[in-house]
Amino acid sequence: MVRFVLLGTGSSDLYPSPWCGCDYCANARESDEREWRHFSCALLFPDVLIDCPPDLPHSALKAQVELYKVRHLLVTHSHHDHFSTDPLLLRRSVQWAQRTPRKDMLPLPELQPLTVYGNAKVVEKCRAFLKEVGGKYDLKIEVQKLKPFEPLKLDERTKIHPVLAEHTRDEDALLFVLERDEFAIFYATDTGWLPDETFDYLRQFALDLVVADATFGLAPATDEHMNLEQVRKLRERLLCEGILKESGQFVATHFSPHWTPPHRLLAPSLQQDGIIAGHDGLWIVLETKGTGDQGLGTGNSDA
Repeated sequence: MVRFVLLGTGSSDLYPSPWCGCDYCANARESDEREWRHFSCALLFPDVLIDCPPDLPHSALKAQVELYKVRHLLVTHSHHDHFSTDPLLLRRSVQWAQRTPRKDMLPLPELQPLTVYGNAKVVEKCRAFLKEVGGKYDLKIEVQKLKPFEPLKLDERTKIHPVLAEHTRDEDALLFVLERDEFAIFYATDTGWLPDETFDYLRQFALDLVVADATFGLAPATDEHMNLEQVRKLRERLLCEGILKESGQFVATHFSPHWTPPHRLLAPSLQQDGIIAGHDGLWIVLETKGTGDQGLGTGNSDA
């Protein structure tokens, strides 16, 4: 069994956007928490994190996951809503506790190593951060540069395939295919319509799960982000070319509040097209045929 959780499903605006008074934002403020979206990030449970936005600690707490179990951080690109070093600095708290323990404190587990993977800009940003704090704290962080279409084995169960996004001219933004056991997951945000070389590379897979950028909702798409119409077309193409299994799940994420209807309206609309409207704290369970149905849920890691 493989579990994948969407920790955040919002765009760089958040949802609702704190400075916006549009009808969608106003409606979200008055609704339940399913309408509230943190910056987009996800976890291949329990140890492979995709992106590290500034509000990651809050997203993880809401989804009831334990970040101290994460060993690998895959970063799509260097934009602040996808890679902030602020959550990484919080790793210092373990050393603080060790230096000044309470008298009644139980033995504290050691801080485990973390490797950050990303493109050249991500590596530069992370190394600058580590250099700045290096004299004060040992955060036990290593950095490894990734290149598009060069796969990497993380452990005996897990292999990643970085592929090119269509997002920014300043860096090679990445998307990730994650293989764990017999399952394959494609996490595709931030991106506009996929480049031809990415489609070509994806043809080697039979995907069990796709999580795709739907930033612009009902508005026209751009070169850097898709809208709901393109998301529907992407699902159709992946199915037609056999890249997405007939039994595979397709989830939309990275929603901007100005162009995307509230979840309670969005979810049934997308469901008609075989698409799941992602929301913060959505757990997706992939199981071998015969052991149970692949399913969705909202809950903690024991669910």
